[in-house]
Amino acid sequence: MSPRTQNSMPIWDQTMRSWTVVFSPFKLGFSRPYFSSATMNFHCPLKVLKNFNLELKSGQTVALVGPSGSGKSTIVHMIQRFYDPLEGEILVEGKNIRDLDLKAFRSQMGCVQQEPILFECSVEENIRLGKLDATEDEIIDAAKMANAHDFILQLPEGYKTLLAERGGGLSGGQKQRIAIARALIRKPKLLLLDEATSALDTHSERVVQDALDAASSGRTVVVVAHRLTTVRNADRILVLEKGLIREQGTHDELVEKDGLYRHLPARNRSVF
Repeated sequence: MSPRTQNSMPIWDQTMRSWTVVFSPFKLGFSRPYFSSATMNFHCPLKVLKNFNLELKSGQTVALVGPSGSGKSTIVHMIQRFYDPLEGEILVEGKNIRDLDLKAFRSQMGCVQQEPILFECSVEENIRLGKLDATEDEIIDAAKMANAHDFILQLPEGYKTLLAERGGGLSGGQKQRIAIARALIRKPKLLLLDEATSALDTHSERVVQDALDAASSGRTVVVVAHRLTTVRNADRILVLEKGLIREQGTHDELVEKDGLYRHLPARNRSVF
């Protein structure tokens, strides 16, 4: 029997090693995450996702690609329960996400977005925001996993260096690696990468992508991708268009199919 909060909401089992995510008639579940028939819209007739079905298997990397407005980031936001589907449900290990303790559930996730959010405090404090009781050793270990340790040591006061608001003075790649360290310090079981490298130059992208590849090992990962280099090694790629899954498979399978995926760069180069 899993522990419960005072208001009887089940707490996410932090010892769980596998996740299943399910959207059914929009379901989402973790251990083997699974989305089944999900539908979502805003205050307008347009539905953002329509009968969306997806299963995320433990340790698997799933990439989401498609034109702007196809629903990629919406899926990432729904996994974090920033909003709920209007039809169907999101399941986590067979439990409706609405019945889970949200703080405990989110503590098992790490998210890296396109624009890293850094605050006017030390590098150490920025990383510790991912786990408020983190020790100095944990902070350093997270920075090493994010390929950030070496450049941090070169800052005037190392980990104690005060950053300007939004990380002013750091390169885009350096800011992103600090954000990755923050996401990793809690040792998340699910890693969400929402266009994490799309705003970087080629050199910075390579360094950050190396960090993300290392961070993804042994974790369930969802990648919103805008560049081919970030998706070609994914276990499964979903091609979204107008809220629907048009194609899915590995990179090689989709290229051989000669469908929407293969022609995405020509139609919308920002996707890759």
